[in-house]
Amino acid sequence: MESNTAGKCCEFENVDKMDIIRTASYHRHNFGISVLRANPRDLDQVQSSLLQTISTTSSTVGDVGLLPLEVILEICSLFDIQSLFNFRHVNRRALQLVATTRGYEVVIRHALEALGIILRTKVASWFTISDLLKALCTRDCGLCCSFGSFIFLPSFMRCCFACVRKNCLPPVGRVPALGKLSNPSQSYLHGLVPTVTTLPGRYVEGIMRKQRYEIIPTEFVGTLSVREWHRVRQLQGSLPLKYMVTTSLPCLDVESGVLQNGICCNGCDAFLRRTHGAKSPSFPSDNPWTLRDKVYSYDEFMEHFRECREAQSLWKSSNQGIDVSNI
Repeated sequence: MESNTAGKCCEFENVDKMDIIRTASYHRHNFGISVLRANPRDLDQVQSSLLQTISTTSSTVGDVGLLPLEVILEICSLFDIQSLFNFRHVNRRALQLVATTRGYEVVIRHALEALGIILRTKVASWFTISDLLKALCTRDCGLCCSFGSFIFLPSFMRCCFACVRKNCLPPVGRVPALGKLSNPSQSYLHGLVPTVTTLPGRYVEGIMRKQRYEIIPTEFVGTLSVREWHRVRQLQGSLPLKYMVTTSLPCLDVESGVLQNGICCNGCDAFLRRTHGAKSPSFPSDNPWTLRDKVYSYDEFMEHFRECREAQSLWKSSNQGIDVSNI
């Protein structure tokens, strides 16, 4: 077995990793459309506007401008995201300062969609650009340590789609439903805990949700009895709350500068479509559906590729990535 594994490693040792990834993997777009999302066509123009630079200006920011530049930029980095963007609109000097705040440009370039969702859901006043930058540069799900392609907005925790789907995320609830069963008033809850205001759209079940809901983590509400939890579920109905407070977030490798959205195996998908989920001794898993849905980083996928005969077969049938028309 060891010599066989060693032979596989040698076979792909001199092959460009990205050629294999381009041929034998794909990005699962249906995961991203199950959660909060923005229209990609609107992002390019917004990005260029947010990245505009001003070389000189006569504008000032009052007495704050008398402080050393390093101190001003440190203050800006402590602003929550909403306050930072409010400050950016003061004048041209404020725009200059925000543009040079630590993490701002990286977030605008690589996490613009998530940033737009954060502002529109009104949770931006609870977190800083540094918080979002930290999440952007984190690779693994905070719950299961798999590659995480999403961010759970109530806590800015990176998560994977499997944890969203399996209901592993921290519990959340609608403010009106929780307010009826807890001591704090609804206005008090707004000032006490991160509140996500959902956006109209189609989520995992495909139903159009036009109404906007205010969602908070239930950990801040206090302990509810089993009867009270049953009542909360009744009040909330069948709303897919976890999906409504989660959005896509790519992962940025700081050292290489590579941005990853997570990839799935073309070989596993082809096997499932061909066998309709039947088990096979040639397939490296007892649960092909789970393996088909698994999301990998580039390095994780290469480890999987060395064991996946289906993915290797696709690679060979494509003439090592040259002809992908038959895949």
